[in-house]
Order: sequence, then C-alpha cells, then structure tokens
Amino acid sequence: RVDIRMDINNGVSFYSDKNRIGIILNNLISNAIRYKNPNIPDPFVQITVNLTHHQAEIIIADNGIGIPEEKHEKIFEMFYRLSKQSVGSGLGLYIVKETVQKLNGSINIKSRLGSGTAFTVYLPNLINN
Repeated sequence: RVDIRMDINNGVSFYSDKNRIGIILNNLISNAIRYKNPNIPDPFVQITVNLTHHQAEIIIADNGIGIPEEKHEKIFEMFYRLSKQSVGSGLGLYIVKETVQKLNGSINIKSRLGSGTAFTVYLPNLINN
C-alpha cells in the first residue's frame, strides 16, 4: 500500500496537451509506487500542482528508496536502469524527459539514496495561445 496525497493549488485554467501530461504523470507516479521503501511503515507519493497564468509546476515526491546523486543525469538516458533489480525497460524516464521537452518544459530531480525522490516538472500554460 502507498498513500497517494494530492495538493492542487489552482485559481487559473491550465491549457496543454492532455495526453502528454498523462504520459508524464503515469510514468512518474508509477515509478514512485514501484520503488517505495519496503522498510518504512508509511510509504507515500505526494502530488503537488501549482498553477499560474504562465506555467504549471508539478511535483511528484515520495519517501521511497531514492536515487544516488551520481546517477541523476543518467536516469533520463534511453534504456538506463539503476540496477539489475530495476524492473522495466529503462524507457520510462527517457519518455518523460522527451515528453516534457516536446511541451517546451523542463524537469528537475532531487533525490538521495534512502531518502526518497522529488521530480519537479515545469510546463508552460498555453492559456494565451
């Protein structure tokens, strides 16, 4: 079990590509669940969305197993997997980064091994287009 928490701070409409946003969220949230820390009693995924007229800031944070800092740049490479125990093809975060770039956005990671991970995605609000 993983507790999914959401905090959506809006007040403005947000316009973007619904399907691409779904790809980003699906990959980041499923990874957060998949790599939960089995040694803690209260695993969670915190989804925070902050909307302005100019952009959406989407934060997917967890208290999972974390990613060593020296691996942060590599995780977005095609077919990269952190270890042989990692499940999947190593395409998820590559697809996330490519999708974010297609939307003219950016993605950042904060993570330490054993301390969880937070991905922050910035996407432009196309409200004026």
